[in-house]
Amino acid sequence: MASSTGIPAAPDGAVRAGASPVAGAPVASLAVALTMCDSMRTLEPVLRAAVALAGRVVAVDSGSRDGSVELAESLKVEVIRRAWAGHVAQKQFAIDACAGAEWVLLLDSDEIVSPDLARAIREALAPGAAAPAGYRVNRRLVFGGRPLRHTFQPEWRLRLFRPSRAKVAGTPPHDRVDVDGAVADLPGDLLHDSWKDVDDMLRRQVGYARIAADADTLAHGGGLLDIAVRPGAAFLKQYVLKQGFRDGWRGLAVAGGVAAATLMKHVAIAERRGLRRDA
Repeated sequence: MASSTGIPAAPDGAVRAGASPVAGAPVASLAVALTMCDSMRTLEPVLRAAVALAGRVVAVDSGSRDGSVELAESLKVEVIRRAWAGHVAQKQFAIDACAGAEWVLLLDSDEIVSPDLARAIREALAPGAAAPAGYRVNRRLVFGGRPLRHTFQPEWRLRLFRPSRAKVAGTPPHDRVDVDGAVADLPGDLLHDSWKDVDDMLRRQVGYARIAADADTLAHGGGLLDIAVRPGAAFLKQYVLKQGFRDGWRGLAVAGGVAAATLMKHVAIAERRGLRRDA
């Protein structure tokens, strides 16, 4: 069954490989930079869309053992092996590895360029087109094999930019790209096939909570009200304000996962602060 994005859903919750064809020759002025590690569940459709769109694709791998490197190399992707250096540093390295490209599209290994977004990118980078320093794209979460229409929507991310005017910043695990100059928005979706199922979502959220807690321990959070109030507020934001209830059980599950992640983060911060006081 096809989704409203034109991307068929797969029984295992992943987006089918080869499901996002991009018409036309690759854009010579564009390079795709991505980071990956053990990404086989989502990698093939990500790379096929990227290779069809860009004149160059560079993947920085931080130790895959599941065949991700071999798949990328079979699709003529340039693979650079580099130990994980953190979200900000690793992505900046991937961008720098695209030296010589006029434009860079920064992706994660679970983000698929939809056909509509690919067309918009081609039009924006066409010769003679007036272009800003960067473009934001809407990242749409895919869960249970379907893109969500309301939960986390809209989620604008600056991902297409002139590398000479861009820099990766942020606090792990939430990185961002800052550019020096004007920014415009592109139509179409960047499909974010982040989690296989609820078990995968919760398992990953534990890791993200630890990273966020380590980054925020000296800044804020971890108090009584943070633990008692913030998880519920995070749930209500996605399920009620964003109208995640209109996404059915998927919206309920994802909103619940966001609440769980918020709780885990602040519990972890409380533990770290307590251990510091006890030391």
